[in-house]
Amino acid sequence: MVKVAALWSGGKDSCLASYEATLEGYDVSHLLSYSYQENGEAVPPNMPKNPLSVIYNALGKASPSIVQNLISLVYNKDLSTMIPHEVSPEIIKMQAQAMELPLIQGEVRWDTLQSFLKSSLSTLKAEGIEGLVFGVVPPHYPLDSSEKLRECRTLVAHKEWLNQLCQEVNLMPITPLWERSPEQILRDLIAKGFEAIIIVVNSKYFGGEWLGRKIDYDFIDEAHELKREKGVHVGGSGYHTLVIDGPSFKKRLRIARGRRIWKNGYGVLEILRVDLENKS
Repeated sequence: MVKVAALWSGGKDSCLASYEATLEGYDVSHLLSYSYQENGEAVPPNMPKNPLSVIYNALGKASPSIVQNLISLVYNKDLSTMIPHEVSPEIIKMQAQAMELPLIQGEVRWDTLQSFLKSSLSTLKAEGIEGLVFGVVPPHYPLDSSEKLRECRTLVAHKEWLNQLCQEVNLMPITPLWERSPEQILRDLIAKGFEAIIIVVNSKYFGGEWLGRKIDYDFIDEAHELKREKGVHVGGSGYHTLVIDGPSFKKRLRIARGRRIWKNGYGVLEILRVDLENKS
């Protein structure tokens, strides 16, 4: 069985991609995760302060011309509206414990993200890992606005960047979700027994009552209503999730205490205490 690692954010896409890889016959033996420094060394003044700029700079002229064109159109846009995942490293560790998988985890700045990933992938390669699973998905909606077109270009660039990183360390990129629509991913997640909750929302589309909301079929129906009213993307560009249970979890996470906070135009379910529970 081919041993692979999974790039892990703690949310629905990375979790489902990892699980689908196991159904395809891969042995997902490690998780790889990173978080951005908040109180560490300052970013140099000449460094862009958005992680997407790392992707665009890294791809550069090494990419096919079509990707270069996408990058050039996205790079100069205002990307400050991208909402962060806000999953703490401690909760990522608890997910790894719940899945009984070793975790490689690091704290990065914008300018050290690429080197951290490349070093970590090289280490995994030396330990017998042959591929990397990641949950990047295409938007699967009509590109009828500049915002949607920009998001599509960003996703293509993100996938190309990860492919390039894998190529540099001779690992196989594995993208089980790439051919699925975002709604199909939600339905697959529910049907296969995963439990995910919303932990970050864009206040342009969602109120505070959505924080902590479970991803279920009722959620999909209501998200479609918001799509008709406000143009929200059902698959998740206006919100992020945390997976707390599922078929790949030996234990489940129970959120014992949290609070809703608002900052920079998005709401966050700040989790103050989470416990691991045995599953019946």
